[in-house]
Amino acid sequence: MAISPMDIHLKEFSVVSTGGYDRQEVDSFLDSVADELERLENRNKELEDLIARMHQKVSQFDEMQKTLQTALTNAQKSAGNILQEARGQAAAIIKKAQERSERIVKEMERERERIISSVASIREQIMDQIPRMRELLEKSRQLLGEYEECTLKADISPEPGTTVEEPETAGEEEVPAVSEQAAAVEEEAAPAGEAAEAASTEASGEEKEKYVWD
Repeated sequence: MAISPMDIHLKEFSVVSTGGYDRQEVDSFLDSVADELERLENRNKELEDLIARMHQKVSQFDEMQKTLQTALTNAQKSAGNILQEARGQAAAIIKKAQERSERIVKEMERERERIISSVASIREQIMDQIPRMRELLEKSRQLLGEYEECTLKADISPEPGTTVEEPETAGEEEVPAVSEQAAAVEEEAAPAGEAAEAASTEASGEEKEKYVWD
């Protein structure tokens, strides 16, 4: 049965005639015991309150730990997802760059082959025209020589006692024939010149478009 300090203070003993204790000493001792018991009860209550507060703080710390653990787990998951996504994006960018590089290399190779083929075709056309141009050049030299010879043979001095008339000499009549032959040579040389000019224009256009791609 629990005894309170008030019970000790109010406790009374029966009086005996002989062989008993001094009543004053007993009361004083009981008062001391009651005070000490009251102090211990107060201290015990304080300790119980302290323990309760500590339990409450421990519970709060546990909640905080759980929250932090959850946040850390979520952060790790987010970091993993971000890292995985970044790796995926990096791989996609690298793949796209490789594909673009391969496509550019293929386009450059096709362009190189096209230019080589075009240059070979132009060279072939020029080589085909060289004999004809050489022949036309030889004809032009011959016609120039004949024209020069006819000009030197033409007699343009008037005879004494005659009036000056329009020249009807044989040499002068040959000059127009020579001019007609020169015109024919020029007409024959015109297609060759036009072909060479077209080939030169085509080569220039291809050179301008050499490094132009879609």
